[in-house]
Amino acid sequence: MASAALDQAARRAYDRMAGDLRRVFGDRFVALVASDRGSSAAFVSTLDASDLDALGPLADAWHREQLSAPLVMTVDEFHRSLDAFPAEYQTLLDHHDVITGRPPFDGVRIHADDLRRACEVQARGHLIHLRQGWIEAASHHGGLAALIERSAGPLRALLANIASVYGEHPADDMALAGFAHRVTGMPEDLVRDVLAVTDAPQKTAALVPALPDYLAACQRLWVFIDRWRAQ
Repeated sequence: MASAALDQAARRAYDRMAGDLRRVFGDRFVALVASDRGSSAAFVSTLDASDLDALGPLADAWHREQLSAPLVMTVDEFHRSLDAFPAEYQTLLDHHDVITGRPPFDGVRIHADDLRRACEVQARGHLIHLRQGWIEAASHHGGLAALIERSAGPLRALLANIASVYGEHPADDMALAGFAHRVTGMPEDLVRDVLAVTDAPQKTAALVPALPDYLAACQRLWVFIDRWRAQ
């Protein structure tokens, strides 16, 4: 498991979120884990509508600290939905920090076949959304740049899940781009540059001329994953 590499400000914000959750759930609260870029998951023993009503007024404070509302689920729901959300849960297992409590991760393993199917869905959706976004941008440079920026996070998650299928866990975006080139044949420099815009969005505009190559690389990626079924 790789750390989500939270900075001190994010860690303090998550500590405050954990305190909020403890006040709402009391002894039903199990754990809070955070992944990078403001997302988190909270585990509880039971959950009902009154809990959601109690959490709602807290969301604005979380947002002001650049945190999304946590994904809240019971421990039982987590274990029973591993096959339904294999890609999302694999990402959580691979990259998280435990803020407080003991998350229900002991002995949890995502089945490779479930993850392969999820990767195919992700790859196909990524390609289709790029095509749709290109049309909707109507050749406007700013719209195309925004499309590339929005795509960086989903591409990172998809490549990380493919790496998990191969039993690999690249340490950073540079290693992930290297993996993508070595295993799928995607251009390493292009993948690295797209992933980099998450932390440097000002560089996105310079990638617009490479959008045709990016689209072709994502199509190649989908074909690569689609061939898994024949192996």
